[in-house]
Amino acid sequence: MFATASNNGFSLKAWQGSTMTLLAMNIDKKPGEGMLAGFSLAYINPKGQKYYIKNFLNFDGTNNITSSYISPIQLFRWVHFPGSYQQTGILTGEYTYMATPRFFDAEKKLVPLDKAKTVSVKIMVDDFSKGGFSVGFARAFLKSQAFANRYGSKQKLLPAGDWIFDTNQIAGFRNNTNFTYENMYEWLGFSARKKTYEILKEALNDDSVSVDMYAYDFNDPVIAQMCLDLAAAGKIRMIIDNASLHIAANAEENDFEQRFKLKATGSAEIFRCHFARFSHCKIIILKKNDRAYKVLTGSTNFSYTGLYINANHVLVFDNENVATYYDDVFNICWKNGNAPSFRLTNFALTARKFYKPAVPTTEINFSPHNPEFATGLIDTMKKYVTDKKTKSVLFSVMEMGDTTTGSLIPALRELHKNDAIYTYGITDGVNGDDVSLYKPGKKNGLLINAKSASRELPPPFNKEYSLGLAHAIHHKFVVINFNKSDAKVYCGSSNLALGGEKENGDNLLCIKDSDVATAFAIEAIRLIDHYNFRSLKDQEEKDKANGIPPKPVKLDDTGSWINRFYDENDIRCVERKLFA
Repeated sequence: MFATASNNGFSLKAWQGSTMTLLAMNIDKKPGEGMLAGFSLAYINPKGQKYYIKNFLNFDGTNNITSSYISPIQLFRWVHFPGSYQQTGILTGEYTYMATPRFFDAEKKLVPLDKAKTVSVKIMVDDFSKGGFSVGFARAFLKSQAFANRYGSKQKLLPAGDWIFDTNQIAGFRNNTNFTYENMYEWLGFSARKKTYEILKEALNDDSVSVDMYAYDFNDPVIAQMCLDLAAAGKIRMIIDNASLHIAANAEENDFEQRFKLKATGSAEIFRCHFARFSHCKIIILKKNDRAYKVLTGSTNFSYTGLYINANHVLVFDNENVATYYDDVFNICWKNGNAPSFRLTNFALTARKFYKPAVPTTEINFSPHNPEFATGLIDTMKKYVTDKKTKSVLFSVMEMGDTTTGSLIPALRELHKNDAIYTYGITDGVNGDDVSLYKPGKKNGLLINAKSASRELPPPFNKEYSLGLAHAIHHKFVVINFNKSDAKVYCGSSNLALGGEKENGDNLLCIKDSDVATAFAIEAIRLIDHYNFRSLKDQEEKDKANGIPPKPVKLDDTGSWINRFYDENDIRCVERKLFA
């Protein structure tokens, strides 16, 4: 979904994501040499309040965060999150976005904003939903200026003591005020946390509703407490992974199991299994009077890492047919979570299809599969990714080290070498030689390793939080032809690798809908842009070795910044046309 408007050759296009908006600008004819200073971007929120979008960069190279009114954005697209500066919560509803091209005068001074050149569009900013389907994302901005400014670069994510704790206790002091763990978690968890909490609260607040739930990593304090409350009410069955990492002496999953058994009444039970390797699903099924009616799935582990550190997604189907299918699989696995028997079921041998208008057209696969089915599933994804009709592929995949014959991973790793396809990808696991950063004058796609994006940004940026050993990227999704009629997105808990499809208890979804694909494409763009900027350190390291101090990052006051956006051999030109 998008809204667009134009004014004398200048256009603005707003693409709707999940509580985020991709703004894409275009000027049909390249401005004269040295004339364009950038774009001033503003919005009017549902309360009628107008704000200019902030810019961390300015023309002076100082550490002042200024508005794009005086420090224009020198890009042709921008992903906007509401509530980044003006409020702590997320104000949703209809937003009006405005873009104005800004120019230099003959002395390279910024010409005053000309309202006659402004273009505006209206678009909804809210959790993405369509039919009986919605999607949410974890913010995954622990390593960011936004987090550092709000909470500091050394803030502890957990208090000492019990891992199940009151998140409303004070976590720290910043910007002349105290903040709680709840404040911090709400900001980091974004809409993924919100949707997960909402579905469990729905069960807690209705005596007729019960829960069937799969969990892999499991140590979010609020989710754990809600599950214990459901156990005390006799309204939850849980399948929790018991692979070696989750049965270690200090594993919270073990501790939770003991607490659960002490609390459980009635039908509340817990079952531990790991199929051939992992019980890797992250699923919550709601049942009313024992009939399934809603299900949450996706890549997000019900853990503080999954919600507050990793980039993740959750999907919610408010549809009896989809929820019943998930619960049928749960019942097959209940007290019988082993791979050999599951591979023989119809759930592992066929993809179940659901059609619009009830939900976006969706195919759902449950693993572990036999080798033939698993290979065929991966090969189908590979065919779409490499098809000559494919014009764009955007992806965010946790691990990309699997080079097994028939795996999707090698195809994704090679994509950036094909400049006939617009490709933008990010991962936490790829060899240095496979990384492809932005290079001016090249149409090759980007492949960013977020795990190695450890660049300490020069002034005006401040020191950021270190992720340590935690994953930045935990998504497993691939978007194909997001803006075409054949758009599709593969997503879910599957790592998109052959080994997992043969050995893990997982679910892989293919959603064939351009609006859903666009929401995921915007998620990929904002992550790749974020970590690409933190990967550009080669020149800085050379300067450091030669005793040259870091140069402040500042806006270009020559107007030459636009050249790459009009160079037909540059990927920035390709994406200007693609998005705007």
